[in-house]
Amino acid sequence: MLEKTSNADNNQLSKEDYLIMRAKDALPIDIYTAKSWLITARSLFPHSAKVQNLIIDIFGKIYNVTNRFQNFPDDRDIWKEIEMVTACLRLEQCDAEAEFLCQMFQHIPQELQHRLLIMTADHSEDTMEHCKLLLLLLRKFPQTIATHGPRLVETLLTAEKHSHPGRTVNGYRKLLACDALPLLGTAQVELNPRLSLRLLCKAVEFYLAYVQQPQDNQIQNPWDRLFQVVELIGKKLGWELSNLFSMAWNREAYCERLHQYAIAHSGNLCEELTVRQLLMCSTAVLLRILNEHNTLINNDEIMYCLVEAFGECIHTPTEKLKKRKREDNGGIVLTSDGDYSGNGLALAVKLWDLLHSNDYLQREIGKLNQQLRLDSWLNSFLTDLTMYKGLHHEVLTRLSQEAVSLSVHLRLASTCFFLKDYKGMLEYIVLAVTALPSTCGKVSHNLTVPCGRHLHYLTLARFPVIQYCCRLLFLAIKENFSLPGGVGDLAIGHALVLMQIDWPQEASTLSIITERIINRGTFSYPLFQAYIICVDILEELTYLWTEHGGGISLDIATGSGVLQNRRITTRGADKGVREEVKQAMRRQAARDGIDPLDELLQKFIINEKAAILHSLIIQ
Repeated sequence: MLEKTSNADNNQLSKEDYLIMRAKDALPIDIYTAKSWLITARSLFPHSAKVQNLIIDIFGKIYNVTNRFQNFPDDRDIWKEIEMVTACLRLEQCDAEAEFLCQMFQHIPQELQHRLLIMTADHSEDTMEHCKLLLLLLRKFPQTIATHGPRLVETLLTAEKHSHPGRTVNGYRKLLACDALPLLGTAQVELNPRLSLRLLCKAVEFYLAYVQQPQDNQIQNPWDRLFQVVELIGKKLGWELSNLFSMAWNREAYCERLHQYAIAHSGNLCEELTVRQLLMCSTAVLLRILNEHNTLINNDEIMYCLVEAFGECIHTPTEKLKKRKREDNGGIVLTSDGDYSGNGLALAVKLWDLLHSNDYLQREIGKLNQQLRLDSWLNSFLTDLTMYKGLHHEVLTRLSQEAVSLSVHLRLASTCFFLKDYKGMLEYIVLAVTALPSTCGKVSHNLTVPCGRHLHYLTLARFPVIQYCCRLLFLAIKENFSLPGGVGDLAIGHALVLMQIDWPQEASTLSIITERIINRGTFSYPLFQAYIICVDILEELTYLWTEHGGGISLDIATGSGVLQNRRITTRGADKGVREEVKQAMRRQAARDGIDPLDELLQKFIINEKAAILHSLIIQ
């Protein structure tokens, strides 16, 4: 029983003294109750010298570690207390009791702290706990890293081999990559070069796997932490490029430095030291660029698809200057409808070319690819790479091996267009417009730019996808315009339908079309009333029909409405027919802005597939 203190005595004590008294009274009987009173006292009186002195005094009595270890090395209660303290020391966020124990630990001599941690680590039967205790020891006593660091690394490697074979993201690898290697890297520890390289590969493999499949949010800024390991281990390996990774991340600056290094050492690109650091450093930078690039073009809000887009001829000196400024990627312009142009792809391609600039580098990057299991990182990039380099047949082969999706259909349609396989292009376009996304999006103003070659990150939304498919069809049909003997009415009519989606972007082509119609004197298109509703196009055709416009004969009947039994082929002589034409055009124009254009063009491509195919040049 606790010795009772009279109420009168308690009333004479201050609150501070009362709490101290209760802690002292509880100490011989129940250490946990004593600690509870002390925690309360410290919370209420954090700057009290009396409370601090009592903590030191009690801790000294409880943890007179030297004598108790010497006399009672197998005492379970002692180990229970010690393990409680060391567990608190490893916590990143402490509650009141844990903070109390940590504070008590700080009050014992450092030599005793050192001994306590070593003995606790050696006493631990759990390998993970043993490794964590050794890490705690290394953090608190950096002077011990040279002694215990290599031992810790060996334990982590062995434990992972036996506990998690083939699994990159695991607790032991995390301790190695995130905790042990940064500590070893900053200490004066000699590491075998072969072991250092092995450890670096282990760290790179871990962070890459973690970024691709994060298990939790415990690792903050994984790329920065990976670069720190590359810097530290690189220094131990004597790598000139190691200091690159101390710079703040900037993809352009990093790429420039790597290319400068390759140029400066162009005569040594078959030597182990030069090649090894160029491979590891360039690969780390390449994968970070790809990760950043993929995050920017695919996120929760919007997704993009890389397609081959369209260039136009440059005529004026001003446009030529503009062309030189934009074509900074080997004659290729990259655009998108978002804030990010996709230039990360151009940088990645340059690094990839650097890593394949000679046979030796190419063999070594192949080995590194297998060692780090980079296929999941590189497969999508290699498809983009073949498209970037204009290797259309190879693009077809790669895309045919991918899972069916809207993106794949669009890229296949794009590739077929540039291979002039218009029949195949139409098949993939029909598949794409059949699977339009629900998100509307907006039409693009970047599908055609002044350049030689043009790649575009197309927004995967209804209007951009329909627009791109219409542009492919429109340009394929437009090739008829240059054929000997002129172009047929069916091709002209299809072109008029397709150019509506992004009118007036193709207004110049309307001038060519009207000139062809005037030269022929007639225009017949049975799908006219079903699909042409753009007011500007209707007005132009109506004008052509008038005497001032040339009095062109129009045959735009579809077998319905007022035109059911009358072909509009007059040159305006019949007043009744003129009125019918005007009314028909007004009805068509009234649909502009009411009929959803995306649905109308979707219906056109799917339902009129045979008619569209008839107007394409099939080789």
